[in-house]
Amino acid sequence: MSTACSPAARRGALLIIVTGLATLLLALSLAFLATMRSDGDRTREIVRDTQARIMLNAAISYVLETSRIGWGDSETQGWNDIRNHAVGPIPLNRNPEAGSLTQPSNAVWAASPSSWPAPGTAMRTAMAVWTRPPVAVRAGSRNPIRIGPGLPIQDDVDETRILLAGLHGDVGSYRSVSEVWRAGSYDRPDPEAVVDPRISAAAAAQFVAGDQRPRAGTAGRSWFRVYRETAADHNGDRDPYYDVINLNGGRGIDANGADRPYPPNASVFVVTCGAGATLGFRRWTEVVAAGAQQSFLNQQTYFDQLRGTEIILWYRIEWSPQAGDYGPMGRRKAYPRPNHSYFPIWNQISAMPSQAGSILWTQRLDREPPAW
Repeated sequence: MSTACSPAARRGALLIIVTGLATLLLALSLAFLATMRSDGDRTREIVRDTQARIMLNAAISYVLETSRIGWGDSETQGWNDIRNHAVGPIPLNRNPEAGSLTQPSNAVWAASPSSWPAPGTAMRTAMAVWTRPPVAVRAGSRNPIRIGPGLPIQDDVDETRILLAGLHGDVGSYRSVSEVWRAGSYDRPDPEAVVDPRISAAAAAQFVAGDQRPRAGTAGRSWFRVYRETAADHNGDRDPYYDVINLNGGRGIDANGADRPYPPNASVFVVTCGAGATLGFRRWTEVVAAGAQQSFLNQQTYFDQLRGTEIILWYRIEWSPQAGDYGPMGRRKAYPRPNHSYFPIWNQISAMPSQAGSILWTQRLDREPPAW
């Protein structure tokens, strides 16, 4: 009896083998794609978390800068005015004693006590890279002084010194003094304005204003909010939940030399850092109040969906007028005063202090605060 398989049976077996191999390859491909997607999701989580943490630095910079500038033509004197600790910011050229220390008549928020930056109010900022920032300049070469026919840079033939001179942007063999020349030129300023303000008044205005249009791919990625606490938010009564230490009180000497109690601390803030596309709006009602529904396709469900994919971190910070020191690595030396007395001063400057105060402490909040 013959045991040979028929051609049809062989073809059927081959088809089963090929189908099995194809199924195996498909399963491996699906597993690989699922792994790639999982890795991509984890990477996106890391990127969003990093973006949210970067926003803490942006918010701190905002709090520092706006303690002194940004409220008009005059410089202000801190969130608690350094002259008498009144609730600021108050312009330098205005009397901080006008009104009361908790409701100063000359505070930048006095005319609108329910708007930022009054205590108990919040601001939001959606971050994006401008097409051209204000007063934008273009960096030139390492040495803007042109090299060419002119006066020799040095007079003695010393290859080491000539090589050092060449590091400033010269080209050549540097083998002799005659090959190293430099001539000053004022027709190529460095840094150079991106929009030359010398062309016309309109160009000067463009140079100062910049171009606020966001660069492609930079909008809708991150934001921050800053809530300015009231005195009741940090009086130690455990309401809100993080209020466990009374940050108010104390006494000090005012600008007139009088000892007086401090008004409440108005330099504590809740900072919310977000990575996502909600533009920093906390609720849909805020979107409607700002007239920004079109940014979310006029759909609250779309806004809620974006909120669900965001990473949000909360912090508390306190601003301090302490500006830092000029030279932690220097040594003190006595310099004469005009009246021939002496006072100690750093004679070696290793770092410039902040011109807008400093952050006294930063606290990470483990859950959402009631106001942000």
